Amino acid sequence: MRIGVDLCNTIANVNAMLVMKFTRLSLTRYPDPEIPAGFFHTPEGLELLSKAQPFPYAAVTLRFLASAGHEVIYLTSRPVLAAGLTREWLAANDFPGGALVFLPRGYKAMFARYYGIEWFFEDDPLEALRLNDVVSRVFLKIWPYNLGVQGPGIVRFVNWREVLFLVSGRKRAGAGVVHERHDYGARIGAQG
Repeated sequence: MRIGVDLCNTIANVNAMLVMKFTRLSLTRYPDPEIPAGFFHTPEGLELLSKAQPFPYAAVTLRFLASAGHEVIYLTSRPVLAAGLTREWLAANDFPGGALVFLPRGYKAMFARYYGIEWFFEDDPLEALRLNDVVSRVFLKIWPYNLGVQGPGIVRFVNWREVLFLVSGRKRAGAGVVHERHDYGARIGAQG
């Protein structure tokens, strides 16, 4: 199975860096107009991307999926200028290898349809809604700006540890995952 993975605020906590940089930033709007257009094309914006911390258990979860034989494809709306630092960031933070694709915002669903992606990890509300029409599951990292996003294929999660338990077929790690119980472990061929 092919699995699409967004980077910013899905596996990399860019929001933590942004709220320190832009003091009037609100996490209830996406994208927040406080962030100047083209900011991530600047040296300062690129440095911010490189310093973002990975979410705990994100790399472990994706390595688990890759070790079960699934293809991980990283898709991002970052500028292509960030390609080198993004590859370095993924490697330095022990994420599994996979293709790295740069797309403008709004194009992930088209890519997912064309390349047969079945699951997608995302935080962007627009992308999640469009992906919900294309992939079998959208795992949505919960942020204030996407709280209203719903759909039959959307599985909301607070932290990656919960996702690891969900996809490995183990019992839940605790409160936080908002979903109907499905046997995702069996779906990916994991041993419970």
